[in-house]
Amino acid sequence: MKLDDLKEGWKTEVEQAGEQQDLSSLVESLEKETIKLDKSVKRRDIIETSIALLLVPVWAWKLFYSASVLQSIGLWIAILSCLYIPYKLLKARQVETAKDDSLLAFLSVEKIKLEKQKQLLESVATWYISPLMLAIILITAGAKVDEAGIPLISQQLMVYYFFCAILTVGVYFLNKRAAKKKFAPLLDKVNQQIKELTSLSNV
Repeated sequence: MKLDDLKEGWKTEVEQAGEQQDLSSLVESLEKETIKLDKSVKRRDIIETSIALLLVPVWAWKLFYSASVLQSIGLWIAILSCLYIPYKLLKARQVETAKDDSLLAFLSVEKIKLEKQKQLLESVATWYISPLMLAIILITAGAKVDEAGIPLISQQLMVYYFFCAILTVGVYFLNKRAAKKKFAPLLDKVNQQIKELTSLSNV
Protein backbone atom coordinates (compact mmCIF):
# COMPACT_ATOMS: atom_id res chain seq x y z
CA MET A 1 0.00 0.00 0.00
CA LYS A 2 1.56 3.31 -1.07
CA LEU A 3 1.76 6.34 1.19
CA ASP A 4 -0.12 8.54 -1.31
CA ASP A 5 -3.00 6.05 -1.43
CA LEU A 6 -3.18 6.01 2.36
CA LYS A 7 -3.31 9.80 2.53
CA GLU A 8 -6.12 9.94 -0.01
CA GLY A 9 -8.13 7.23 1.72
CA TRP A 10 -7.78 8.77 5.17
CA LYS A 11 -8.49 12.38 4.17
CA THR A 12 -12.26 11.96 4.09
CA GLU A 13 -12.28 10.04 7.36
CA VAL A 14 -10.48 12.81 9.23
CA GLU A 15 -12.52 15.61 7.70
CA GLN A 16 -15.77 13.91 8.69
CA ALA A 17 -14.57 13.70 12.29
CA GLY A 18 -14.36 17.49 12.30
CA GLU A 19 -10.89 17.52 13.84
CA GLN A 20 -7.85 19.32 12.49
CA GLN A 21 -4.99 16.85 12.29
CA ASP A 22 -1.71 16.95 10.47
CA LEU A 23 -2.43 13.73 8.57
CA SER A 24 0.68 13.83 6.42
CA SER A 25 2.95 14.23 9.43
CA LEU A 26 1.21 11.44 11.34
CA VAL A 27 1.31 8.95 8.47
CA GLU A 28 4.89 9.71 7.49
CA SER A 29 6.11 9.52 11.09
CA LEU A 30 4.44 6.17 11.74
CA GLU A 31 5.51 4.76 8.39
CA LYS A 32 9.15 5.75 8.94
CA GLU A 33 9.22 4.11 12.35
CA THR A 34 7.48 0.91 11.27
CA ILE A 35 9.57 0.54 8.09
CA LYS A 36 12.77 0.99 10.10
CA LEU A 37 11.62 -1.59 12.61
CA ASP A 38 10.50 -4.01 9.89
CA LYS A 39 13.93 -3.83 8.26
CA SER A 40 15.61 -4.48 11.60
CA VAL A 41 13.38 -7.50 12.28
CA LYS A 42 13.91 -8.87 8.79
CA ARG A 43 17.69 -8.51 9.08
CA ARG A 44 17.65 -10.25 12.45
CA ASP A 45 15.50 -13.09 11.12
CA ILE A 46 17.77 -13.65 8.11
CA ILE A 47 20.84 -13.91 10.34
CA GLU A 48 19.19 -16.19 12.91
CA THR A 49 17.62 -18.40 10.23
CA SER A 50 20.86 -18.71 8.27
CA ILE A 51 22.85 -19.73 11.35
CA ALA A 52 20.20 -22.23 12.47
CA LEU A 53 19.89 -23.91 9.08
CA LEU A 54 23.65 -24.06 8.59
CA LEU A 55 23.99 -25.88 11.93
CA VAL A 56 21.48 -28.60 10.99
CA PRO A 57 23.87 -30.58 8.71
CA VAL A 58 26.62 -30.19 11.32
CA TRP A 59 24.48 -31.77 14.04
CA ALA A 60 23.26 -34.44 11.61
CA TRP A 61 26.83 -35.35 10.64
CA LYS A 62 27.83 -35.65 14.32
CA LEU A 63 25.03 -38.17 14.84
CA PHE A 64 27.02 -40.74 12.88
CA TYR A 65 29.88 -40.41 15.37
CA SER A 66 27.85 -40.03 18.55
CA ALA A 67 29.67 -41.29 21.64
CA SER A 68 26.54 -42.18 23.61
CA VAL A 69 22.75 -42.28 23.65
CA LEU A 70 22.82 -39.11 25.75
CA GLN A 71 24.79 -37.27 23.10
CA SER A 72 22.50 -38.56 20.35
CA ILE A 73 19.47 -37.20 22.22
CA GLY A 74 21.22 -33.86 22.54
CA LEU A 75 22.00 -33.79 18.82
CA TRP A 76 18.38 -34.55 17.91
CA ILE A 77 17.19 -31.74 20.19
CA ALA A 78 19.70 -29.41 18.52
CA ILE A 79 18.48 -30.40 15.03
CA LEU A 80 14.81 -29.92 15.94
CA SER A 81 15.58 -26.60 17.65
CA CYS A 82 17.46 -25.31 14.60
CA LEU A 83 14.48 -26.21 12.42
CA TYR A 84 11.94 -24.71 14.82
CA ILE A 85 13.71 -21.35 15.22
CA PRO A 86 13.24 -20.26 11.56
CA TYR A 87 9.60 -21.42 11.70
CA LYS A 88 8.98 -19.42 14.89
CA LEU A 89 10.57 -16.28 13.43
CA LEU A 90 8.59 -16.61 10.21
CA LYS A 91 5.28 -17.11 12.04
CA ALA A 92 5.90 -13.99 14.11
CA ARG A 93 6.18 -11.91 10.94
CA GLN A 94 3.04 -13.29 9.31
CA VAL A 95 0.24 -10.78 9.82
CA GLU A 96 -3.01 -10.55 7.90
CA THR A 97 -3.10 -7.44 5.70
CA ALA A 98 -5.60 -4.66 6.31
CA LYS A 99 -9.05 -5.24 4.83
CA ASP A 100 -9.37 -1.57 3.88
CA ASP A 101 -7.11 1.47 3.52
CA SER A 102 -8.39 3.41 6.52
CA LEU A 103 -6.04 4.78 9.14
CA LEU A 104 -7.65 2.63 11.82
CA ALA A 105 -7.10 -0.54 9.77
CA PHE A 106 -3.48 0.40 9.15
CA LEU A 107 -2.86 1.01 12.85
CA SER A 108 -4.60 -2.23 13.82
CA VAL A 109 -2.26 -4.24 11.58
CA GLU A 110 0.79 -2.44 12.97
CA LYS A 111 -0.44 -3.15 16.50
CA ILE A 112 -0.64 -6.89 15.79
CA LYS A 113 2.85 -6.87 14.23
CA LEU A 114 4.36 -5.09 17.22
CA GLU A 115 2.57 -7.30 19.74
CA LYS A 116 3.80 -10.48 18.04
CA GLN A 117 7.41 -9.29 17.90
CA LYS A 118 7.32 -8.10 21.51
CA GLN A 119 5.89 -11.42 22.67
CA LEU A 120 8.52 -13.28 20.63
CA LEU A 121 11.35 -11.57 22.50
CA GLU A 122 9.68 -11.88 25.89
CA SER A 123 9.26 -15.66 25.44
CA VAL A 124 12.76 -16.25 24.04
CA ALA A 125 13.65 -18.44 27.03
CA THR A 126 11.06 -21.08 26.12
CA TRP A 127 11.49 -21.45 22.35
CA TYR A 128 15.14 -20.45 21.82
CA ILE A 129 17.41 -20.48 24.86
CA SER A 130 16.17 -23.52 26.82
CA PRO A 131 16.13 -26.07 23.95
CA LEU A 132 19.56 -25.03 22.68
CA MET A 133 21.13 -25.00 26.15
CA LEU A 134 19.65 -28.42 26.90
CA ALA A 135 21.08 -29.72 23.62
CA ILE A 136 24.52 -28.28 24.38
CA ILE A 137 24.56 -29.82 27.87
CA LEU A 138 23.53 -33.26 26.58
CA ILE A 139 25.96 -33.17 23.66
CA THR A 140 28.95 -32.17 25.77
CA ALA A 141 28.05 -34.35 28.78
CA GLY A 142 27.43 -37.34 26.52
CA ALA A 143 30.77 -36.96 24.76
CA LYS A 144 32.54 -38.92 27.49
CA VAL A 145 30.70 -41.62 29.45
CA ASP A 146 31.62 -44.69 31.46
CA GLU A 147 30.65 -48.29 30.64
CA ALA A 148 27.21 -47.77 32.18
CA GLY A 149 26.61 -44.71 30.01
CA ILE A 150 26.99 -42.27 32.92
CA PRO A 151 28.56 -38.93 31.86
CA LEU A 152 32.03 -38.15 33.19
CA ILE A 153 31.83 -34.46 34.03
CA SER A 154 35.24 -32.86 34.31
CA GLN A 155 36.08 -29.63 36.12
CA GLN A 156 36.76 -28.00 32.77
CA LEU A 157 33.27 -28.93 31.62
CA MET A 158 31.77 -27.49 34.81
CA VAL A 159 33.52 -24.18 34.10
CA TYR A 160 32.16 -24.31 30.54
CA TYR A 161 28.61 -24.80 31.86
CA PHE A 162 29.08 -21.88 34.23
CA PHE A 163 29.99 -19.53 31.38
CA CYS A 164 27.11 -20.93 29.30
CA ALA A 165 24.76 -20.09 32.16
CA ILE A 166 26.05 -16.51 32.29
CA LEU A 167 25.67 -16.20 28.52
CA THR A 168 22.13 -17.59 28.71
CA VAL A 169 21.09 -15.07 31.36
CA GLY A 170 22.68 -12.28 29.33
CA VAL A 171 20.85 -13.24 26.13
CA TYR A 172 17.56 -13.49 28.03
CA PHE A 173 17.81 -10.02 29.57
CA LEU A 174 19.05 -8.46 26.33
CA ASN A 175 15.92 -9.72 24.57
CA LYS A 176 13.69 -8.54 27.42
CA ARG A 177 15.34 -5.13 27.20
CA ALA A 178 14.87 -5.02 23.43
CA ALA A 179 11.17 -5.83 23.86
CA LYS A 180 10.81 -3.00 26.36
CA LYS A 181 12.93 -0.37 24.61
CA LYS A 182 12.32 -1.11 20.93
CA PHE A 183 8.75 -2.40 20.66
CA ALA A 184 6.86 -1.19 23.74
CA PRO A 185 7.15 2.60 23.06
CA LEU A 186 5.97 2.28 19.45
CA LEU A 187 3.19 -0.08 20.52
CA ASP A 188 2.04 2.50 23.09
CA LYS A 189 2.02 5.17 20.40
CA VAL A 190 -0.05 3.01 18.05
CA ASN A 191 -2.49 2.13 20.84
CA GLN A 192 -2.90 5.81 21.68
CA GLN A 193 -3.67 6.68 18.05
CA ILE A 194 -6.20 3.84 17.86
CA LYS A 195 -7.85 5.11 21.04
CA GLU A 196 -8.07 8.66 19.69
CA LEU A 197 -9.48 7.56 16.34
CA THR A 198 -12.03 5.28 18.03
CA SER A 199 -13.25 8.12 20.26
CA LEU A 200 -13.50 10.42 17.24
CA SER A 201 -15.60 7.90 15.36
CA ASN A 202 -17.98 7.64 18.31
CA VAL A 203 -18.56 11.40 18.42
